[in-house]
Amino acid sequence: MIAVDRADVMKQAREATERIKAGRPLSIFDGVPVAVKDEVDMMPYPTTVGTSFLGKSPVTEDATIVARMRAAGALLIGKANMHEIGINVTGLNPHHGTTRNPYNTNHFTGGSSSGSATAVAAGLAPLPSARTGRLDPHPCGILRSLRIESTFGRVSEHGAAPYAGASLISDR
Repeated sequence: MIAVDRADVMKQAREATERIKAGRPLSIFDGVPVAVKDEVDMMPYPTTVGTSFLGKSPVTEDATIVARMRAAGALLIGKANMHEIGINVTGLNPHHGTTRNPYNTNHFTGGSSSGSATAVAAGLAPLPSARTGRLDPHPCGILRSLRIESTFGRVSEHGAAPYAGASLISDR
């Protein structure tokens, strides 16, 4: 994780606990920890996309997928590291540190979503947020299908760093 606001995470957890105890959970995701990949906007963090030159200021709006997870009560634990600009599968990142495989620190995590894969494999979060086709954490023992992901084009990519094919999706 490259950015975590402990006070905010604890506040989210207390609110989810109160809703669940009262028998009024927002959804099946209420209180479930989710690691958000650093290519997706999540208030109050900057989105660096694993670089040193992007994300100089905190974002002012959640990405659509984050807003929907937040509305469902997901416990958004922070921004997960990633390979710089998501252009490789090793997780090497000279700006935020290289994400290591929690089972063997001499091995890579796999996928450009290295931080999300490690968060799940290490037990920090049972689910990562990921964009369609963007998480390959096999070296950590995580199945590719184990993630929060919508059908391609079903949920807007608004608030996520662009990649090939992003122009095919609506703004909202």
